[in-house]
Amino acid sequence: MRIKNWTLPYALVYVLVWFTKQGYFTRVFRKGLSNIPKNKPVIFAANHQNSLIDPIVIATTNRYPVFFLTKSDVFKNPLIAKILFSLNMLPIYRERDGADFKEKNVAIFNRCSEILSRNGRIIIFPEGSHNTQNKLRSLKKGIARIAAQADNETQEDIWIVPVGLNYSNTRNKSADLLVSYGKAINASEIFLSKGEVKNENDLFLPLMEKIEVGLRNEMLDYSHPDFYEVYEFLLNKVRRKRTSLITKFNWNKEKNNKLTHFFEKNTTESEKIKTQVEEINSACDEFDLRPYLFQKQSQSIGLYVLGLVLGFPFAVYGFINSFIPAIIPQKLILDNIKDRQYDSSINMVLGGFLMFFFWCVQSFVVSLFTDYYLWFWYFISCVISRWFSYEYHIFYLRFRGKISYNRFVQKFPDRAKLLQNYYSELKLFITKL
Repeated sequence: MRIKNWTLPYALVYVLVWFTKQGYFTRVFRKGLSNIPKNKPVIFAANHQNSLIDPIVIATTNRYPVFFLTKSDVFKNPLIAKILFSLNMLPIYRERDGADFKEKNVAIFNRCSEILSRNGRIIIFPEGSHNTQNKLRSLKKGIARIAAQADNETQEDIWIVPVGLNYSNTRNKSADLLVSYGKAINASEIFLSKGEVKNENDLFLPLMEKIEVGLRNEMLDYSHPDFYEVYEFLLNKVRRKRTSLITKFNWNKEKNNKLTHFFEKNTTESEKIKTQVEEINSACDEFDLRPYLFQKQSQSIGLYVLGLVLGFPFAVYGFINSFIPAIIPQKLILDNIKDRQYDSSINMVLGGFLMFFFWCVQSFVVSLFTDYYLWFWYFISCVISRWFSYEYHIFYLRFRGKISYNRFVQKFPDRAKLLQNYYSELKLFITKL
């Protein structure tokens, strides 16, 4: 079995996905890479917010090939299964996959032990499924079972590294992403300290508690479900000065902990804040607005009109060169999928691959009719104009939002004034908390 060597399929996809990831997110930052043990068996334990994107962003921050477990559903087609195996994906089976799901998982666990015995790296999502919320869910014991089996079958200590995946937005492009690697946990040391135990829970529980604490330290975890929207509003929707991702994450972690304490100690005030947030969110949903608009009594649009006029020709050029690969994922796939949690994965992976493929084809056609490497400059123009056309689209949406806000203020002045006051109070509250 190959562990450290790069196979051709994995290497090609790695390079393509790395570039796609860099283009999909506005900012990507990796924190705590020094916490990953070198030349040791490592299991990455990560929170799971963004389906296929989660293993991709972890894999592309590693210098060695990484294996990861995923739902067995995608392995049903033999040809697709062969491709997935070549990309280091391993199926994990659940009860609904058949009566023999436990036996199938034994084979996969054996494979994981073999990988770890050769100082390989595996990604496991101990929550068991993905969910877009900033909330750590109950962890499954599978990761402890894999670690224990590998510990019994190799002389090396088994290390588990908690990984916090922190997205500013899990559905839309141009979000920020912070990948935070926590302090490595020596699973073998924990198992050794327990000695001989009759119940596996007595062996696994201390390790699971360590993993849970490690994950909470590296991610945002909104502890009170009843106030989830309040957490989200105050930490992500109240506009503040742009800072580095590390500074932003540390600020969010500090405020998150203070909010949790506040909600526990100040019931009446917490309910008042919750009501204010709900009223602003309700107006935003009803009139297609964004909360930050309420920080002003009215929004100026003059510069937006000028920018839209001046940028229109180049935006059209970018739109024409990217229309087909951009629209295929949406019209052929996303419109037929009810689970919106897969939007970003399909857009990033499939959309990115299709975009690159179409640009290559278009550049090849250009090369047949031109000289002096004009095809190369055409390819570069496709990349730049695609970025510009997307930013132009966002710029247009902001322009339209400002117009909608001004109309809202004119039509409902009293309600607008009330919500503006709410926004000011909420911003002051979270700033001084």
